[in-house]
Amino acid sequence: MTTDSLTAAKGLPGNAYKTDHARRYDDTIRRVIPGYDALHSMTGVLLRDAIPDDGRILVVGAGTGAELLALGEMGPQWRFTACDPAPDMLAVARERLAGHPVEARAALHACITDDLPAGETAFDAATCLLVMHFLPDDGSKLALLKSIAARLKPGAPLILADMHEDPASERWQRILRAWAGWQKTNGIDPVMVERGLEHVRRSVHFVPRARMEALFDEAGFEPSMDFWHAFQFGAFLTRRKAEAAA
Repeated sequence: MTTDSLTAAKGLPGNAYKTDHARRYDDTIRRVIPGYDALHSMTGVLLRDAIPDDGRILVVGAGTGAELLALGEMGPQWRFTACDPAPDMLAVARERLAGHPVEARAALHACITDDLPAGETAFDAATCLLVMHFLPDDGSKLALLKSIAARLKPGAPLILADMHEDPASERWQRILRAWAGWQKTNGIDPVMVERGLEHVRRSVHFVPRARMEALFDEAGFEPSMDFWHAFQFGAFLTRRKAEAAA
């Protein structure tokens, strides 16, 4: 997962993470997102039901490697190509993977999906967890989904987790208040909670659930299935259509 501001050149999360921030990330994220570890384990269970034992998985937004470690243990023969445009986050991921059995099965690239090596295609599955909500709905969200679809086999699953909601609704305001309260009960300083909320208001580009489905369809994916939800966070399983969008 990458939660940085958008880079002007590419419109994707970029490298403003400093090493100390990256190292604190894993502790903080578990006190910010309810069910963060459950999201990874549920993703693994769904993938085990959908792809071969030796399947190839594209991980978009590898972050500090928590997802790779979780999935690597659940699929001991799966092979991973992981990308993230934040080198400091990937440096932490490489440290965490060092000496772990998944290290030999994971290739890490400090780039966005579009800049992966040409041969990195025909994946059996892809994940994109907690990344796309940082992209504006000005063609950037759609471009990311199309880029993923182009690298998947027809029928291959995509598991995507995102913050989504209608920011003009009263429901969204209630959810934000509840989320702030949950973070405080998990020991996060109220000042830091408010800073986090300001970051979300400033940097997260929310779209309603119906718009998420329209983006999936336009990018070349089938209708999705919800499988995880926590406040404004949600996760979906979809599959690449037989013919992905051009």
